[in-house]
Amino acid sequence: MMSRNMTEAPLPKRVDGVKLVDVNQELNGIIDSKQLTRLTSATVSCSEQIPCHVEFSRDSERHRILSGKCSTEVVLECQRCLEDVSFAIESSFELALVFNDEQAKKLPRRLEPAELDEDGRMDLWEVIEDEILLNLPDFPMHPQGQCKAHQTESEENIAEEAKRPNPFDVLAKLKQK
Repeated sequence: MMSRNMTEAPLPKRVDGVKLVDVNQELNGIIDSKQLTRLTSATVSCSEQIPCHVEFSRDSERHRILSGKCSTEVVLECQRCLEDVSFAIESSFELALVFNDEQAKKLPRRLEPAELDEDGRMDLWEVIEDEILLNLPDFPMHPQGQCKAHQTESEENIAEEAKRPNPFDVLAKLKQK
C-alpha cells in the first residue's frame, strides 16, 4: 500500500502483473502526463497530473484482470473553428492480462487483452495511456452555440439570405394584379 496521498504518490511505471494479481493488489497514484508522449502528441495540452486507481485480481473464470479508473482534462483543436476546446476525460477499464495472442484470442468478448512480457511484467503507464487515448473524442468540437466558426457561419448565412432576391416575389407581384 502507498502511504502518501493519491495526489502525491506516482503510480509505478513497470509492474509485475502476475504477482499483483496473486495478492489482489490495489494501487492509487498519479502519472505526470508529460511522460505520456503519445497523449501529449495527440492533444494541444493535458492536465499535468492524471489520478489513477487500478486493481489486480481474478474474475470468476480465473482470468487475470486489471481494472481501474483514471481521469484527466485535455485540450484539443475544435474541428470547426480550429480553436482550443477542453474535454474532461474519464476512463474505466477492465482488461485481461495475457502472455500472447493465443491467450488473447481465447478471452470472452467482454474482455480486452493487455499483454505481459515473458516475466509477467507490464508497462502500466502505457496501458493507462491507451485507455485515455481511446476515450478522446473522434471529432472534438465546441458545444452547440459556443463555437466561433458556427456563430460566424450563421451570421454570414443570415446576411447572404438578406441579399438574395426572393423567388416568390414574382408570384406576389402577379397576385397583386
